[in-house]
Amino acid sequence: MVALISFSTIYFSQIYGQENLRERPFSLSPDHPRVFDSRLKVEQVVQGLDTPTTMAFVGPDDFLVLEKDKGTVIRVVNGRILEKPLLDVDVANSVERGMCGIAVFKTSTKTYVFLYFTEINGKDGDDRKGKEPEGNRLYRYELADDKLVNPKLLLDLPAVPGPRHNGGAIEIGPDENIYIPVGDIDGSFSSGYQATQTQNFAGGIVADGRSGILRITQEGEPVGEGILGNSMPLRLYYAYGIRNSFGLAFDPITGSLWDTENGPQEGDEINLVNPGFNSGWQYIYGFSQSQKKFDSSQLVTFNGRGVYEEPKVVWAHSTGLTSLVFYDRDKLGEKYTNEMFVGGVHNSRIYHFKLNDERNDLVLPKVLGEKFIENPINIGAEEIVFGDGFGAVTDLTVGPDGYLYVVSIGQGKIFRILPK
Repeated sequence: MVALISFSTIYFSQIYGQENLRERPFSLSPDHPRVFDSRLKVEQVVQGLDTPTTMAFVGPDDFLVLEKDKGTVIRVVNGRILEKPLLDVDVANSVERGMCGIAVFKTSTKTYVFLYFTEINGKDGDDRKGKEPEGNRLYRYELADDKLVNPKLLLDLPAVPGPRHNGGAIEIGPDENIYIPVGDIDGSFSSGYQATQTQNFAGGIVADGRSGILRITQEGEPVGEGILGNSMPLRLYYAYGIRNSFGLAFDPITGSLWDTENGPQEGDEINLVNPGFNSGWQYIYGFSQSQKKFDSSQLVTFNGRGVYEEPKVVWAHSTGLTSLVFYDRDKLGEKYTNEMFVGGVHNSRIYHFKLNDERNDLVLPKVLGEKFIENPINIGAEEIVFGDGFGAVTDLTVGPDGYLYVVSIGQGKIFRILPK
């Protein structure tokens, strides 16, 4: 247990930076995952993975998982890892760089696999003071004969200065288009850093792919008219003002988009993302009233097309929010159907949230009337903690079997939650 805590603290202090070391509420049993619903249990599916980040199913008991630092796509069938990776690419892998996101889309004749990773010309690894990565890139592959073939580059995005806040949680929308969050690429705004208007810098360049949720077709083309404007790449932005997001999901009832976003030391958020949503970064993280010197006139609106909206819930200290998923099945019990689950890396927890009847807000315990979650969690709000001890959750996925799958980068394992 001590070894795991040490690994997680060091690894995730690198990922989220010294800025977030103020609070590290790890589970008392970080190597023993548990859920607090006595009718459910946790079962290990596979172990021995190297820094797994995200997963996607291609069939029943058949899924792909990304190994961040090695640049590999692994296939797991019936709980067994195939001998050879389906794909091995050269990635820059310091801190948050590497294999970041995956999504699968099937047609009647083909299985497409979308991958987002930090590509480098050379062997895996990068020296931040030496060789820089080529870019954060989104590719579309075809799955054939246990290989990923016919790569097509869809997006070529900045990867410097880095190495944090690359985003990459690929989501395929109800419209079958691709949605992908991209952070500010470690935007410290130090000497030489070129800020953008999509980061709410009125005097910056308009956009370059950073700090937004981008939307494209599966061929890599813009979707209709631009929400914020028609110049490229601004035309690709569905939302902007994003600092550091790892979670994206569509409500199965309304089709609305939700995301998670992380602040520097506090202000981690869950947001309802309407078209043209401005999350407020660089001026706002957490609730706007918590920013002592905030002036709403500082926000860039793109001639009124972009609108700032407050988060639906905020954490007082960083919990390191990652994956967000709606559980659209009933195998875990109807009480969870179409409700929201969110993972975190700093305390290895899974959170569970109900939505209101209009499905435009979260239903929170009374003690969270101000929508502000403390770490340790507020007394009386424990019900929102669905489980813990997962050793840093980086992905949540609903499988074809109707169970909830959990990727643990800290343990190198994948678990599933199912009825006893």
